[in-house]
Amino acid sequence: MTHLPRARALTLGAATALALAACSTTDPNQAGTAAGSGSGSAAGSGEVQTGNGVTDAEIRIGMLTDLSGPFAAGAAVQVTETKAYWDQVNAAGGVCDRDVAVDVQDHGYDPQKAVTLYRSMAPDVIALQQVLGGPTSAAVLPLAEQDDVYVGGVGWAGSALQYANNQLPGASYAIEGANAIDHLVDGLGVAEGARIGVVYFAGDYGADVLAGAEHAAEERGVEIVAQEITSATTDLSAQASALAQAGVAGVVLGAAPTQLASLAGSLASQGVDVPLIGMNPTFNPSLLTTPARDALLANTYSITSVAPYSSDAEGVKAANELYAQADPDGALGWEVPLAYVQGELLKQALQGACDSGDLTPEGVVAALRESSSVDTQGLLPDGLDYSQVGQSPTTTVYLSKVDADAPAGLALVDELSGPSAESFSYGG
Repeated sequence: MTHLPRARALTLGAATALALAACSTTDPNQAGTAAGSGSGSAAGSGEVQTGNGVTDAEIRIGMLTDLSGPFAAGAAVQVTETKAYWDQVNAAGGVCDRDVAVDVQDHGYDPQKAVTLYRSMAPDVIALQQVLGGPTSAAVLPLAEQDDVYVGGVGWAGSALQYANNQLPGASYAIEGANAIDHLVDGLGVAEGARIGVVYFAGDYGADVLAGAEHAAEERGVEIVAQEITSATTDLSAQASALAQAGVAGVVLGAAPTQLASLAGSLASQGVDVPLIGMNPTFNPSLLTTPARDALLANTYSITSVAPYSSDAEGVKAANELYAQADPDGALGWEVPLAYVQGELLKQALQGACDSGDLTPEGVVAALRESSSVDTQGLLPDGLDYSQVGQSPTTTVYLSKVDADAPAGLALVDELSGPSAESFSYGG
């Protein structure tokens, strides 16, 4: 992969818009004409070169999400927040003197459908703010790389990190999995030599969680009991029985909310009273209205790469206030700050491309790779580093506990960066 120059630091203010500021090493008046197709003149004449998805009045971005598959509930929240975010940006003057329009398409967590939608969308957008899901983003990213199209908000799978056009919003799933093992050992007292279950989706998402957990298990002297499932596996009683028989001291889950509810309930019904830690997308507050409520409240945690809805960080409060205005009765969740920060990251890249006089897909990717230390006022961990293509931009994650009294059902416990997470590397 080509490593592009990087010298941009991103800082978000505490105002509702959280405008992104970056210090560029490029003088717009000295910028040359970008490669690739586009219209307009070079920045040297004081104008901005444009390409796909850009007119004199509009910048069009894409969003490939899951409104009909296993992550539909959280995806709907993200779509609402995303549209509200760009409406707010447009009301404040837009980006590069243009309004930003969002083309939202539903892939239903189907990689082939995601590919078809991407191919139809790509000629008309400058960037993709999100491709939700590990398998779907794994299918789209190689095509987007060929087109030099920015892709943000993918499902945190480590496979996405090899692409220079991708901006992962926080720690990868392997980093989450490693931190989960570290917390079971250091925070919850799981002893050396103990067994820890890992229940995970087949595919990039689950495989990455497992890779991080296995690395940490070797580092911390515990044994992994792995249970692979698919998104179609909705009854996890058999997996719970296997874990109970193995005598696990804790469980890590890399799946979706349906699987979390089933696993927590099945473990409880079999008398297995051990901590259960779900990764980014596993918890949804609607689970607290299901029969699994008591089991979830008893001993279930969530590790996320983005701060939970209940965080009192300035960035999260701004995101939550915007969402409350957009949909006062809408479902709540960590997806609110996630969608907001995805918008902020893309807005910075779009503005950077504009400042350099190259508002083309290639120019947006170049602006992304000029980010080295990213501060999002608590939406993501401070100091995200995008200077190394192939590595997670941070080893810090957010640990929350399921709590019926907390907004959106998750009470923030701590920010974690465990020793196994810090020693994990994707290699190369």
